[in-house]
Amino acid sequence: MRGDGGEPVAEGWVAPRGRAARGHLPRHVAGLFRFQPGRPAMAAGLRTALALGVPLAVSAMLGKPAASWAGMAGLFVALVDKGGPYRTRARAMGAMTVLGALVGFIVALPSPFWVDVALTLFWVTACGFARSFGDTPGIVGMLLANLFVVSLALPQRGLDAVLMQAAYFVAGGVWSMFLALVLWPLRPYRPARLAIAACYEELAEVSEAMAAWPMEGPSRVGTWEAVQRAARMRRTLETARATLGATRQGRQEESGRGEYLLVLLEDADALSLLFTAMSEALDEAPRQGACRTARMESQHALGALAVDLRGVVGALARGSVPVPSSWDAERVMRVLQAEGGPPEPARSQYAHVAGLLGRLREYSAVALDVAARLESGEPLPERDTKPLGLEPGRRRSGWKVLRDHLTPESVVFRHALRLGLTATVATALAEGLGLNHWYWVTITVIVVLQPYAGLTTEKGLQRVAGTFVGSVLAMGLVHVLPAQWMMLVAIVLLVCVSVSVRPLNFTVYQVLLAPALVLLAELQTGDWRLAGVRILNTLMGGVLALVGIRLLWPNPEHARFAEEVACVLKADQDYLREVARTPVPTEAALREARRKVGVALLSAEASFQRLLSEWKGPAKELEPGMALITYARRFTAAVTALAASRAWHPESNLEPVVRYATDALEELSAALVAHRVPTGLKREAPGLDGTDALARTQVTRLVRQLNVLHHAVERMPPALRASEDGATPVPA
Repeated sequence: MRGDGGEPVAEGWVAPRGRAARGHLPRHVAGLFRFQPGRPAMAAGLRTALALGVPLAVSAMLGKPAASWAGMAGLFVALVDKGGPYRTRARAMGAMTVLGALVGFIVALPSPFWVDVALTLFWVTACGFARSFGDTPGIVGMLLANLFVVSLALPQRGLDAVLMQAAYFVAGGVWSMFLALVLWPLRPYRPARLAIAACYEELAEVSEAMAAWPMEGPSRVGTWEAVQRAARMRRTLETARATLGATRQGRQEESGRGEYLLVLLEDADALSLLFTAMSEALDEAPRQGACRTARMESQHALGALAVDLRGVVGALARGSVPVPSSWDAERVMRVLQAEGGPPEPARSQYAHVAGLLGRLREYSAVALDVAARLESGEPLPERDTKPLGLEPGRRRSGWKVLRDHLTPESVVFRHALRLGLTATVATALAEGLGLNHWYWVTITVIVVLQPYAGLTTEKGLQRVAGTFVGSVLAMGLVHVLPAQWMMLVAIVLLVCVSVSVRPLNFTVYQVLLAPALVLLAELQTGDWRLAGVRILNTLMGGVLALVGIRLLWPNPEHARFAEEVACVLKADQDYLREVARTPVPTEAALREARRKVGVALLSAEASFQRLLSEWKGPAKELEPGMALITYARRFTAAVTALAASRAWHPESNLEPVVRYATDALEELSAALVAHRVPTGLKREAPGLDGTDALARTQVTRLVRQLNVLHHAVERMPPALRASEDGATPVPA
C-alpha cells in the first residue's frame, strides 16, 4: 500500500490491526485473552496480600469481625500504589487512608432512601472528577466511590461504631504504607534510575534496529513497528521526566545523584533527537555501488553505539560500571575521502551521516562518563544541568486544573456526570428492589464505566467474564475448604496472584480477585450463596453501565480523532518555524518544540487505539487514519533531520519551504477540525536556490511527505470525517 511519492503508507499495520474486520463484539472477546508483554508484579502482589492478610488474621484471632475494615483499608491503599517516586506514592496512599476513614461519617446518621440516592449522585460525581488530576487520583476517586457505596449498604450504627470503623481503616492504611514505603528498601532515586534506564534501553533498541537495516528492500522508516518504537521513546522520556521531577521536589539545592540523573535524562532527550535525524539520513542515502561501504561502516558504528547505551542501562539498573566501545565516525569519512568514493549528492548525504555519528559519539561519551560516576559519587565536569520542566511557578494549581474541566466540552466533565447519574440509577434500582448485597450492582457500574465507549465495553466484558468464572471457582472452594483459616489462606493467595498478573491481563485479575472478595464477604455473613448473587448483580451493573455510555452524552472517538491529528499538525507548524528561525535556535529550544509534537502524537495515537475498539466498519477504512499518524510522525522526523543539518549550514534560506509547508499544514488542520475535504496543495514547489545538495534532498523529502498527508486527509472515510452530530461534510 503506497501513497503519493512512492512511499509506503503505514506499512505492516493491517496485519496486527486486522482483527477490526472480524466484527465489533468478537474483537472485544479476543481482547479478554490478550496478555501484555512484561513480567508479573510479584512484589506488588506480595505487599497487597500482606496488607490484606495480616489484618484479617488478627481480626479472626481476636474474634472481632469489625477489625476486617483494616484488611479492606490495606487492600484499597495497596491498590493505589502504582510505583514511582516515594513522595508521590506516599501522598496518594495517605490521601486514600485519610479520605477512606472519613467516608463512614458521611453515611453515619440514619437517612431516608431518597437521601441515599442524592448522596450517591453527589459523591460518585465528585470522585469522577478526580480523573482531572491524573491516573493515580482517578484510581483514588474510583476506590473512594466504591468504599462509599459499601458504607451506604451497611446497617445503621451509632457514632461509636463509626469511630471504630474509621480507626480500623486508618490502622490498615498505615500498615499498608509501612509495607510499601518502609519495610521494603527505601531508595528515593531508584524509581528515577529505572525510568531513565528505560529511556536508554529504548535508544539502544533504535540504534540496534538501524544497525540491522538490510541493504536491499523497502524502507524501514515508515513501518508500524518504527512508529510504535518512536511512540515508546517519547512515553519513556515523559515518564522519566515526571518521575525525576517528583523525586527532586524539595531537593533542588542538592548536587548529588539527582544532578547525575538529570544530566543523563537531558542526554537521552538529545540522543533521541539525533537518532530521529539519523534514521531519516540513512533512509534517504543510497545503498548500492560505491555507497555500500560507507553504509556498512555507518551501521557498524550504530551497532557499537547500542552496546554503549546498554552499558548505561546496566549502570542505572544494576550499578555496574560501563566500558566504552572503540568506535568513531572517522571510518565513514575515510571511505568518503578515498579514491572512487561515492559521487554527489551521496557524498554530502554520507558526510551528514558521519556528522550525526560524531555527535552521537559525543553524547554517548557523556552518558557513559556520568553513568560510571553514579556509584562512586565522583564530581561531574562543568555542564549545564538546568532542570527540565522544574522551574518555579510552572506547576498549575489544583483549582485551575479542576476549573479547566468544568465545561461540557471536557471528557472528564461528561464522564463524571455520566458516572454519577448511572451509579445513582443503579443504587436506586438495586436498593429499591431490596437485592441481596445490592451495592455490587453500583460497584460494577463504577468499575466498568469508562470515559470512552469502546473501553467501557471491553472493561464490562472483562469484569463480567472474570466475575462469572471467579464466582464459580468460589463455589468450589467453599466445599473443599471447610476451615476458616484455610479460607483466609486462600483469600490471601488469590489476592497476591491476582495483583501480580493485573499488569498483564485484567480478565485473569478479575477471575482471581472475584473468589477472594466473595469468600471474604461469606466469612463476614455466613451466607454461602453469595457467589450466585454476585454473578447476577454484576450482570445487572454491567448492563446499566453499557446503557449509560450509550444514552448519556455519547462521545464517539471518530468525532475526536480528526481534531487530535489537527493538534499534531499545528505542533508540527510551530516546530518547523522554530527550526527555521534566525539565528539558529538552541538545542534546548528545539527539544522543547519537538517534545510538544511528541506529546500531541501520543494523544493522537491513543485516540486511534480507542477508535479501533469502537470501529464497526471494514478495516481498510482505517488506513487513512493510520497514514495520518504515521506520516505526521515522519514529517516531524524530516523537520528534525533539517534541524540537524542546519547546525552545519546556518546560512540556508528555509523561508520559502516554511511558508509552503505551514500554509499546507494550516489548511489540513482547518479541514480536519471543520470535518471537510481540504483544498488542493499549491502546484509550485518551494524555491531551493542557493541550498546545497543535502538541503535539497531533505526539503524534497519533507514536501513529499506533505503530499502523503494531504492525500490521507482527502481519503478520510465519511465515518471518520463526520462531526459529532452525525452530519456528513461536503467537499470544499
